[in-house]
Amino acid sequence: MPVKEASRRQHRVILPGTVLTWERDCTILRLISTMLREPPGAPLFLTIRLVLLAGSAWVLGVLSAPALALTLTMPAADAKVASGQMLPVAVDVGKEVNLRRLHYYWYRIDEEPLASHQANSAPFTPSQDGSQFVGTVVVPIDALGRMRLLAVGEVVRGRMESHEEFDEVLVTVETTAELQAIEFTVQKPWRLAQAGKRVMVPAVGQFSDGVSRSLVGPSAGSRFRSSDERVVSVDAQGVLQVTGAGKATVAVENRGKTGTVDVIVQTDGEPNRPPIAEVVNELHAKSGELVLLDGLRSRDPDGDPLHFEWKQILGHRVILSNVNEAKATFVAPQVSEQKQYQFSLVVTDMAGPDTLKGADSAPAVVTVWISP
Repeated sequence: MPVKEASRRQHRVILPGTVLTWERDCTILRLISTMLREPPGAPLFLTIRLVLLAGSAWVLGVLSAPALALTLTMPAADAKVASGQMLPVAVDVGKEVNLRRLHYYWYRIDEEPLASHQANSAPFTPSQDGSQFVGTVVVPIDALGRMRLLAVGEVVRGRMESHEEFDEVLVTVETTAELQAIEFTVQKPWRLAQAGKRVMVPAVGQFSDGVSRSLVGPSAGSRFRSSDERVVSVDAQGVLQVTGAGKATVAVENRGKTGTVDVIVQTDGEPNRPPIAEVVNELHAKSGELVLLDGLRSRDPDGDPLHFEWKQILGHRVILSNVNEAKATFVAPQVSEQKQYQFSLVVTDMAGPDTLKGADSAPAVVTVWISP
């Protein structure tokens, strides 16, 4: 599934590092207006006091402006890297920010991020010149196609207060190893039973460097074909959907090699159309606010009740509540600049309160922009 690249909204900047809010603008303007309305005979000390107040408001505006905490400057977005490569990485840290720890994490597209204490960080080697935030990380040897590189740092403010800041880029991982064979990590023939079910084709490549790599997903270079789309269909990412009972052959082509797997679908014979997941495309929130992800507009063309499954697919992990309900929530995390998060919703139709019927929707994606 395509993931939108992160972008930063341009604020109205007066001086470098100074972001004036509407409230602060109005305060300064009111002070200046009051000073200008003073009659010519006003006491000198009153004029001086108003000048000092206006100056103080300006200084407070400068000092209270949010500092950019952490920006991943290397590698560049959409860079092409090699599997197993020692990849140069660097972050830019705000001058007044105390960054205690910095870790890098690799995630596949659509893979849900983990909390920092649960995830395995990529091995980081500092640069030889002693720069604290410049060095190299290892690209996963089994990666192929689009990957997310997430940089997460612990920002310390004072003795006790700290929070995590992050930045991330999407890169494309390639390999120079020769593809020798395409295999399928499933017992053959591949048997499926639920009409409308969506599942990733379990295609892996055996390469000349002895590494097995998944051949599905964005930019993996694979082409998929079903011999009978009345039985199963396969999209460009390698997601198979059961469309009816019968037998079909799924073929995967990559780097001049072809692999096939027979698929046998046995259903109860009743037609079952897949449901439709629907969410708003974009939301905006500020740090500390409760964010509501709403999937109530999702529907099933056969009128079946729905099971909901929310998942985070972009941004540093947040604690998502009610992931199996129509409405999920999370508290917008603390950020020092606008950050992008994405969440996907998949709905599955049900035969009863506790029984899945099995037809899945295509994922619906909502982008959430969090601002300080």
